Amino acid sequence: MPEDVCTPAVCTTSDLIVGFANSGAELTAWLTRYAGEPTVDEVDVVAARDLRAALLTLLRAHSDCAGEDEVASAQGYLERIAARYPLVPRISAEGCTLVPAQTGVLGVFGAVLAAVTNLAYQGGWPRVKVCKNIGCHEAFFDKTRNCSGLYCSPACSSQVSMRAYRSRQRSA
Repeated sequence: MPEDVCTPAVCTTSDLIVGFANSGAELTAWLTRYAGEPTVDEVDVVAARDLRAALLTLLRAHSDCAGEDEVASAQGYLERIAARYPLVPRISAEGCTLVPAQTGVLGVFGAVLAAVTNLAYQGGWPRVKVCKNIGCHEAFFDKTRNCSGLYCSPACSSQVSMRAYRSRQRSA
């Protein structure tokens, strides 16, 4: 990773992954916005949920919150579905990046997988994590120099610290 952890290319790439991972109940609206299609059918929503669940498992692994079997299952799922959403190289004088070969909702799934691949190529994939605050679990891009971030925001960090403090006070 370069000196500046979040270069514009890395931030843009990670924003797509984080946005998809954090779409939650707004998944259909998120898909509609990115696909540019007025309607998204239930089959697409189910496929998006499965893709998001697999990616979230890997993000939990980046935060040391996922078991080996869970990670292996998610990796296997992603390997199986990757062929459904082909990627093509976009080559320019500035470099090369992968982009989805399809458009619409399938193109959105391809764009998410392309973002993961491009971010991994740039060295930033392990920096996309899930917040370790119980009850939060938001995806975030870890901008710490040594990749040691645990929480999505100072508020979550403070909540965890306060819980630990109160627990120590009760047991004392």
